[in-house]
Amino acid sequence: MIRLFLLLLCLAWPVLAAPPVPVAAAADLRLALPPLVRGHEAQTGARFSLSFGSSGQMVQQALNGAPFQLLLLADASHATRLAAAVPGVERRPYALGRLALVATRASGITDLASLKAAIVAGRIRHLAIANPAHAPYGVAARAVLAGLGVTGAPLVLGENVAQALSFVSTGAAEVGLVALPLARAAGGGLIVVPVSPRLHPPLVQTLVLMPGASPAARGLADHLAGPKGRAALARAGFGLP
Repeated sequence: MIRLFLLLLCLAWPVLAAPPVPVAAAADLRLALPPLVRGHEAQTGARFSLSFGSSGQMVQQALNGAPFQLLLLADASHATRLAAAVPGVERRPYALGRLALVATRASGITDLASLKAAIVAGRIRHLAIANPAHAPYGVAARAVLAGLGVTGAPLVLGENVAQALSFVSTGAAEVGLVALPLARAAGGGLIVVPVSPRLHPPLVQTLVLMPGASPAARGLADHLAGPKGRAALARAGFGLP
């Protein structure tokens, strides 16, 4: 009996010792993704290591050799960039990003019209957005401001959309244009106003499976793009492709 137990333990050891699958995810997924992954882990026994950041930074890390098997990006353009550089990647949309105006109550800003008026009047010292150089939500925020005819806004740039929101949550900025799923969960007495997706280029959030991605990585991708994943993302505030 002892020999049989040891044999079974030896056979199971490679599975038990398998390292977690590295997954890169856009910062707007910081709240919605972990419960989805934990549920999938409980069902499958697979393990995942999550890294959050801006899509551009995650893609650059992958190009520099980071061992991500799955990337959950905030737009399609960064997925296209990765696919152009790495033959054999697989892409598919999994969500539509939503932008929100967030403001402190003391700012007096309640919508985009009052935001424009406050900027024109010089009543805003800091407007937080994600850095458009590598964050899709920053590109979308800049498009919204351009559509309002706002120039010279006093921007403060976060490394990603989660940091941009933190600037408003902590009072370092009076107002921000950030991801709706994060803004809805921020609390802290902030005013949160969804921004119409017609006011900015679509944020077609796209997942990328790297060449040689493990069955576990593919299973997680299928779970996120499947009915349960889509329902959870919709509840969090994402649109669906």
